[in-house]
Amino acid sequence: MSEHARRVLVLAKDDDYLRLALPAAFANPGSARVIEGALLALPGVRGATLDLRGARLSVHFDPLASSHRQIALVLKSTLDAALSAASAASSASATDGAAPSTSALPAGEWPARVEAWRRRALQWLRYANEKALAASHAMQAQLPKPPGGIVPAAVPVAGTASSPWRKVFNPALVNERAIINFANDVLAFYLIRVHWNRITQQWLRFPARHADAWLAVFYLTFLLVRYRKRVLAAPKPAALPPPAESTGDGSVA
Repeated sequence: MSEHARRVLVLAKDDDYLRLALPAAFANPGSARVIEGALLALPGVRGATLDLRGARLSVHFDPLASSHRQIALVLKSTLDAALSAASAASSASATDGAAPSTSALPAGEWPARVEAWRRRALQWLRYANEKALAASHAMQAQLPKPPGGIVPAAVPVAGTASSPWRKVFNPALVNERAIINFANDVLAFYLIRVHWNRITQQWLRFPARHADAWLAVFYLTFLLVRYRKRVLAAPKPAALPPPAESTGDGSVA
């Protein structure tokens, strides 16, 4: 490990956030461009900013795609290149007799920065698309189906035109039970996603140390299963009797 890597300090650490204190030698635009570009190229990294005033590095990332160890390894591998970029920038400014500009990027840096932004945008789009597809599939799975497995078409009302939304989605299928089941599934998926790193790295490796967390998981699973069993065992409403036929003299048959 290099001398500069030993001097990196962890100021704040969370599941999806990391804030580090770098040596003062990296508080320059050249080093900032190299470090930020390398971290933004890592899958799942949403933002990487190096504050030049105090050499403070802030990294926001998706814990499902990246980890603290991966970020540390990438940062360690780019420290030498960042120092070289700082030395090259300082020598160029000394040769030109002017201070390095911090407001504009060199012409050769723009393609790399634009490519990093493009990759980040594609990652966000793929993430949003996966979440939308998962929510759509979960809602379709929760919708009640008739015994025959075929959803009857809605009867058009005279004088009204069916909208495109009603052609692909029947509002009559959305009831209180379907909404509650969908909300329970979304909450379960969200809790698993938020605690995924702790489940795989702490709870499974040291189950006795995290017994309280496992008790909470088992209890919530028990409540969810019991609710689903009650919903399935609930009696269905009886069908309405057919309307009575009237005779010609006004009496009801």
